[in-house]
Amino acid sequence: MNLKIILSTILLIILIPTITGAFTYNSKEFQTVIKQLDMQGHADHEFSTCTIQKVYYDEVIEMLNGGMNEAEIIQSYVDEYGQAALRTPGSGKSGIIAWVMPGIGLVIGVIILAVWLKRLTRKNQEAVYVQPGKAGWKNETEREIIEKTFEEERRKLF
Repeated sequence: MNLKIILSTILLIILIPTITGAFTYNSKEFQTVIKQLDMQGHADHEFSTCTIQKVYYDEVIEMLNGGMNEAEIIQSYVDEYGQAALRTPGSGKSGIIAWVMPGIGLVIGVIILAVWLKRLTRKNQEAVYVQPGKAGWKNETEREIIEKTFEEERRKLF
């Protein structure tokens, strides 16, 4: 009888820390890991309808209960999926590239747009500018005839 009590006490002493130390969806460690993962683009979906999110949640709980810490779990996902596993890029070499590339793309786009607008305005200025004496009339009488014709047409419409 005493042996049964001792064995059951030892068993309870061994099991109680594992029972109380089990991680759940509400535990702080779980929430910090999940907030960092992109879950293959499913991080912002509704949990009740997204099967991918459920798989990720179960994997993270299993890893936490298996003894892995937050950094190890994140690193295992980065090793498996690369930087795409994270919601925000890391601070390593590839993470810095991911942070800098949008800025570089914006600067290149602005430069291309500025060059294009400059060329466009230059062409418009050249097309509008007519040198004196080269308006296309052969003589002064031709110019007077065209001006009178335009004036007559203008009077008809107004």
